[in-house]
Parts: sequence; C-alpha cells; structure tokens
Amino acid sequence: MALGYNFIGAQSDINVWNPPRVQASDYSSAQIWLLGGLSDTFESIEAGWAVNPSVFGDSRTRLFTYWTKDGYSKTGCVNLLCAGFVQTTTKFALGAAIEPVSTTSQKQHFITVSMFLDTNSGNWWLTCANNVIGYWPGTLFAYLKHSATAVQCGGEVHSPNVGKKPHTRTSMGSGQWASYLWAQACYHSNIRIKDYSLQIKYPKYLSEYADEYECYSTKLHRKTYMSEPYFYFGGPGQNSRCPG
Repeated sequence: MALGYNFIGAQSDINVWNPPRVQASDYSSAQIWLLGGLSDTFESIEAGWAVNPSVFGDSRTRLFTYWTKDGYSKTGCVNLLCAGFVQTTTKFALGAAIEPVSTTSQKQHFITVSMFLDTNSGNWWLTCANNVIGYWPGTLFAYLKHSATAVQCGGEVHSPNVGKKPHTRTSMGSGQWASYLWAQACYHSNIRIKDYSLQIKYPKYLSEYADEYECYSTKLHRKTYMSEPYFYFGGPGQNSRCPG
C-alpha cells in the first residue's frame, strides 16, 4: 500500500494465475485499488484479474473492473453490470478470459494494468496491455474526481466464510504462500504511481499487510538492494493454521 495525497495514477504488472480452488460463492482476485474519501464511505476504483464463479459462471481467470462510492454499501458493480464504467474499445472485452496463465516453475505471464486521472474531466482511464479499455466518469465520485489518497496492489478473497469457522478453502494468487517467491507465488512488479508532479515513479513510502496472515500472506522482496522489488502475495485459504 502507498499512502499520501494527490495520487492521479497507478500501474503494475500483475502476475496471472488461475487459483487452484475458488468456491462457488467466493471470488479471488489480483488487482490494483485507488481509494479516496472517508474511511467508512470510501470511494474505490479497481482493476485486475479475478475468478468469480457467481458472476462469470466458471472458474477461469478473467479481466475485471469494480467501483464503489460508499464503501461497497449500495453502489458499484463488476464490469458493466450497472451504470458506471464506460467501455470505449471493442478490442478488449471486460470479463474476457486471460490466457495463458502462469504455472509453477514455468514461464510466468502478466498483464500490465494502468489507471490514470484526466485532471481536466475528472475521468479515470483504464489501460490494459497498452490498450485503452475505457473510463470511470468523474461524475460518479466526490473525492476521486480530484485525486486518490491511497494506492493498493495485492489480492483479495471475498467469501461469506472469511474470518469464520470453517474458513473458506478459496485460494489467493497461485495458492502458494508469498514466501515461495518467483514462479511459485503470485506477484505485482514494476509498481508505479503518478502524482501532481506528473512523474510516473516508484512509490516512496510503502507498507504491506495481510488481513488473515495464517490463511494468506504477503512479502515485499528485492533480489538485491538496488533491484526492482516484487510484491508477492497469496495463500491456500483453509489449512492447519487457518481456522478449519
């Protein structure tokens, strides 16, 4: 997570996997969040890949977006399921399956996801693999139409059984712990932010966290002091340490 003021863009190379287990009522994602507003009614725009059986009807890894302007209370939706995100291309379809996906100890695949604010219109533009997908209109938001105050890169598992016993068996990322690193665990790389200096740069201040560290984990890792860091994340969900 990067915290600050006046973020007007973020991008990342998101490692693409198909999580080994996603239960029918759950979803598992790897994504970028841009956040603004008050903590209990925050505004958010989100993009990346997800496995979401209840929305897409299968367990394939698919491109997705999301937005909310009230902390997921009453507004927002996935992709184009409600008025909000405006798609401007026919080359890329929101909800399209992403192929190929990465496999353990083999070639790793990623998608580059970018979200940048047009400061004149207040619209947030989404780009994937150098293709402009569309935008979130600034008129949706009170705060994000000016800037974001936090950028998050990572993964998420949503389930009615998160934090409960038995915990969901839905996995995040590759299904492996972040400590397994390259070609084993899912990652974000080439993480960049943009502020009103108009420079696209590596965020100066970063923190990492895992809501349920015995179920899913994180690790910010550099091969050398000067090398580009990789942010690894993921985990199996229910296991001997995670409430069963």
